[in-house]
Amino acid sequence: MRSMNQPDDLGQTDPSRAYASPRALVDDATLSRARKLALLQQWEYDLRSMQVATEENMTVGSDQAAGANAEQLREVRRCLRALGDETDEHAPSTKHGGSPERS
Repeated sequence: MRSMNQPDDLGQTDPSRAYASPRALVDDATLSRARKLALLQQWEYDLRSMQVATEENMTVGSDQAAGANAEQLREVRRCLRALGDETDEHAPSTKHGGSPERS
């Protein structure tokens, strides 16, 4: 279920606020494959940023919240792969994931 945001203004918003889940974003027929990939990559980057902040004790959160974040990151990665994203998430990378060129 999408919020009041329209596809045109998704570039200025957090995809996790515009969509209930990564799967909901993938199921949005109004977005092109390229736009879906870009939004999912942004969502992944945001989730990884939260993980880095947690790792560096920069957030006040529970272990439960960290677990939910990790599960959502796995879902984003599944959706990216389903759309044909071939980024090797296990390759040497930055703390934000992916190759340094993509970050």
